[in-house]
Amino acid sequence: MNLISTIIGLVALVLGGIGMFPLLGWMHWLVLFLAFLGMTLGLFAKGKTTGITINFFAMVFALLRLFLNGGIV
Repeated sequence: MNLISTIIGLVALVLGGIGMFPLLGWMHWLVLFLAFLGMTLGLFAKGKTTGITINFFAMVFALLRLFLNGGIV
């Protein structure tokens, strides 16, 4: 489960980077969903927290970007 969570987190981070381009800010909502899904899967992994950490950073990045651009008021 940790491997799946890590892969989802890396995909979310890549999509978050792509969402930095103009007119693609809506992609951060997708990043939030993917990171939440990955974090939930990472909670079922025993002993390893790599997936949870990567997904946490992806969520914080997406939330900060949405907050600064008015996507979350």
